Amino acid sequence: MCRFIAYTGEITLMEDLLFNAENSLVRQSKQAKMRVNPLNGDGFGVGWYPTHSDELPGTFVSIEPAWSNRNLSQIATKIPTKHFFAHVRDASVGMPVSQSNCHPFQYGRYLWMHNGRLDQFSCFRRLLLSELSDQAFDFIKGNTDSECAFALFLDEIAFDQQASHSKLVQGMRNTIEKISDYRRQVGASTNAFINFALTNGQESVFTRYSTLADVRPASLFYHQEGENIIVSSEPVTENSDYWTKVERNTLLSVCANKVVAEALF
Repeated sequence: MCRFIAYTGEITLMEDLLFNAENSLVRQSKQAKMRVNPLNGDGFGVGWYPTHSDELPGTFVSIEPAWSNRNLSQIATKIPTKHFFAHVRDASVGMPVSQSNCHPFQYGRYLWMHNGRLDQFSCFRRLLLSELSDQAFDFIKGNTDSECAFALFLDEIAFDQQASHSKLVQGMRNTIEKISDYRRQVGASTNAFINFALTNGQESVFTRYSTLADVRPASLFYHQEGENIIVSSEPVTENSDYWTKVERNTLLSVCANKVVAEALF
């Protein structure tokens, strides 16, 4: 499984969370603290929203480890932004390491990340793909479960670039319900770890979810200070009191400078 960070708030440079923090995302790419396997070296990606009048995000992905990519350090120290997603990847067994499989995935205004895995994906992949619209099917460029889940979500919101926050939340719920239904249809009995992250540059939706009640979901935390909000797979500072743990099977909304946690189902 992977690690990710999302930020929204005052104009900042990405370097503070990617490189400078005590438990920065680059540090987590080498030595994650809340994973059995601490290494996340199968590529990385960042997606940021510009400060000028452009609602579409820029993205930069690479199959190199985050700690060894010179361009990432250059971008992180030079580009100001009020909102960004960043992800370091630990590829699931059998999934190729390629740029098309690096997060965040983008469609128009939307960015999408996933920390986890849809276990036994090969068993229900064809079923999921067969029920996508042509537009969603053609959108997929890689072969990860994460990108297929994003395509399913885009179908749920009818590819609406101006979807309301409530529509995004409902689309996220519907996406997870459909994935769970596909798994039931093929008899998938192992756990799926579903920490999804979705943003349109102004509002964001996150989940912390596992399909089996006796399995702990992948970790997720948030911190808010004024209008600055960080959502992260792990606390990025040593002070644990600084961070709020997202409880299992929770949907977390970031909207209008507020963080709201509610039961996913």
